[in-house]
Amino acid sequence: MIQKSEGTKAKKIGWFLTVILLGFLIIPFSRALAGGLVTNDYFLNHQSIEPVYKAKKLDPTVLIHVHEVVLKGRERTVPAQGKILLLAHGAATAGYIGFDGGCENCSMMRYFAQAGWDVFSLDYENFGLSTSSPVMDNPSWYPEETPTTTDVAVSDIARVVDFICNLRGVGKVNLFGWSFGAIRSTPIYTIQNPGKVGKLVLFGGQYGDPSEKENQQGAMFKKIKVLPMMPSAQTWAVSNGTKVENLRPGAFEWFREAILATDPKSGEMGGQYRFPAGPISDIFLAKTQFDASKITVPTLVIRAGLDLAGTTEDNKKLVERLGSKVKKYVEIPMGGHYIFFEKTNTEFYKAIKDFLEEKVN
Repeated sequence: MIQKSEGTKAKKIGWFLTVILLGFLIIPFSRALAGGLVTNDYFLNHQSIEPVYKAKKLDPTVLIHVHEVVLKGRERTVPAQGKILLLAHGAATAGYIGFDGGCENCSMMRYFAQAGWDVFSLDYENFGLSTSSPVMDNPSWYPEETPTTTDVAVSDIARVVDFICNLRGVGKVNLFGWSFGAIRSTPIYTIQNPGKVGKLVLFGGQYGDPSEKENQQGAMFKKIKVLPMMPSAQTWAVSNGTKVENLRPGAFEWFREAILATDPKSGEMGGQYRFPAGPISDIFLAKTQFDASKITVPTLVIRAGLDLAGTTEDNKKLVERLGSKVKKYVEIPMGGHYIFFEKTNTEFYKAIKDFLEEKVN
């Protein structure tokens, strides 16, 4: 069953809460779901490090959207078991859309919540329900910097991890990074804050050096600053390896409505939505994404066999270079980059859950 209005409702909730948070208080908006699940949406005040705020002498206080799914009554028990998971998204899809799909059996967050986990996702600045900087509407207004660089995304993750630790009374969380989240933001955060990460899962990533063509694209994106995209199931197949025939029923239709609802200008843009160019630009221009030898926490590198974001060889090279004593590689043969919406997603989730729940001596 497709819950067609869920993405649109979430957008309206976000704007409403932005208005009422006059003192930038952290106020959750809660909803009950089927199966005893509860969702909470938090809007965290955060001091942005986006250069535009300082350069233009603007207040850098922004709101970071955090989405939570948990079994009702488990909020007090999961911390003692260490079953807290934060999901960090990629370069073009907000966290609550990628990880909590409203079509049937399309939600990674609900899968883990039903398994007894307290699951959170965030939207980086300029994505989803988090605050967008003035550069998103006026890219030429501040030509020196591209929105949502890696440093900004890592700063956002740091804010959210601290919030979750305070909320649940824990010292660390488990991290899952997808795409840009796997290539840059979560590994770099983990390197900088190893004591705050229990286990790390990287999906849809790459570790090899960018090609000359990617370098050229990165430089171009850095100049453009804001990228438009037309949601297309065919684009998923050609660019990301997520084949239409492998999608769960109604998955792309739900995604398209939800992602367009994140951009108030999608109507006038003819069904396109915008996202900041910083993540892709950073990936394509980086000489080294991160030093894997500096990651010491237990780490799973998981790849979908049809994913075009990184090869099997590249992902295995990452595993070999990890500084972790506990490290593992798993490949799901028939999955693509948007596996959350695909028929093999349950196999994918189980592999991650098994790794996270395995005891480490």
